[in-house]
Amino acid sequence: MAITDAEAIKFVNEYIRPMCENIRYMKARGDDFAIKWAQLGSKFPNDTSPVEDGRDAEGISRLTGADVQAVAAVFAALLGDIDATATAVIAKPCVRPLLYTSNNSD
Repeated sequence: MAITDAEAIKFVNEYIRPMCENIRYMKARGDDFAIKWAQLGSKFPNDTSPVEDGRDAEGISRLTGADVQAVAAVFAALLGDIDATATAVIAKPCVRPLLYTSNNSD
């Protein structure tokens, strides 16, 4: 039986499809992140060493090496949950082309 309920169709178009687009992008970006983190992770000691990016003058919180390590651990856990099966499931509802290119040439 076809699903024709307007509220259900609106849910698919306003939640399912856009969220799948976002997760697909996050997975592509995350794959790039993993490569970069393998190269740069050791530059962030897991301590209170500040990241001197000058952003605190803009009112943006100052990060430490431990902050960066903690975020990287969360990213790795999240991305680890998106396996090949999940990637295929997420890709099906997507309607737009994936507009992401790896930044690994840096």
